[in-house]
Amino acid sequence: MNNEFTEVIEKTQKLLSDNHEWKDRYENYARGISDNIEGIKNIKKKFHQWAPLYIYMNVGEAKGSASTFNLRYLGQAVADLNIANGDVKLKGKKEKEKNTCAIKNKRDFNCDVNVSPKGVGWREEQAVEFRRHFSKYPIRTKDNNKGNEEHRIESMLLTEFSKNKGKDKRKELHNIQPVLMAKKARFQMPTPLSASDKKNIKYSGTGGGGIDIMARVGGGRGNGTKFCIVEVKDEYLKTEPPKTAIKQALVYATFIRELLRSEQGDIWWRIFGRGGKVLSKLKICVTCAMPFPASDEKPDKSFGGNQLNIGEDVFELHYIYFREETNRIKHVETSLRGNK
Repeated sequence: MNNEFTEVIEKTQKLLSDNHEWKDRYENYARGISDNIEGIKNIKKKFHQWAPLYIYMNVGEAKGSASTFNLRYLGQAVADLNIANGDVKLKGKKEKEKNTCAIKNKRDFNCDVNVSPKGVGWREEQAVEFRRHFSKYPIRTKDNNKGNEEHRIESMLLTEFSKNKGKDKRKELHNIQPVLMAKKARFQMPTPLSASDKKNIKYSGTGGGGIDIMARVGGGRGNGTKFCIVEVKDEYLKTEPPKTAIKQALVYATFIRELLRSEQGDIWWRIFGRGGKVLSKLKICVTCAMPFPASDEKPDKSFGGNQLNIGEDVFELHYIYFREETNRIKHVETSLRGNK
């Protein structure tokens, strides 16, 4: 069984070896983000995050002025947060003339609070009203967008991963925490690879896919803590079974491994929240996360715990299966050690 996974790793390594543009680009990302890390941490201190609204930041924003965060509800962008000269403003995100956040918010969440792209103060009445609307956990009125549904599940998993076991006894997944930008903002780590077509892995440069969730697993802060690359699916489908999701995750995990073994590896190691230098031997968990099958069919657990060698490093394959109740992850089964 491991041969089919090893082929994915080898093909990904060849694509990265044959295409060099990612090396300079990710070096530029790394140095820009590294220079901005402390600034991002200080900016986050200037406002209080209001669940169920969560802040996200992409890599381009993180290496820039570090003054803009994306505000999302159920994983969907609903506004921007801009911080300048100590002032925090909520801004309507204008994407296209006929496709603004205000239009989407009204369409998808019945939100009538139309925040101008010019922005309003975070504590002004309009911003308070905006937060109040989403604090009621409105249900998305348009459910036929598969991308939005996967983002919703990503958001639920990130919320679950972020819980503190000592403070929240309802934590379903123990010994796992998300990797956050500057330990503050959620983000999808971009890659130069496209893996959504299960039959055709491609090098796509700046158009590559993003890692759904990057996390840390393990009981401590030392060498026992491992990175975990999670590929999220909103359904358990026979046409797209767990092993297919694992293959997608392997593409992205291979990129992260090559990135950490590059000349900028130590910088990325620190960006991802670790101290010191990259370990001489890495173990990276490669995980699919999806709901249990809708039928009585038992989920595939055959690959759980399997290990694949990649040089001196190891990929360890895992699954996370779950049910949900009122936008919360429940009834988890996982092969991740130390979890239920």
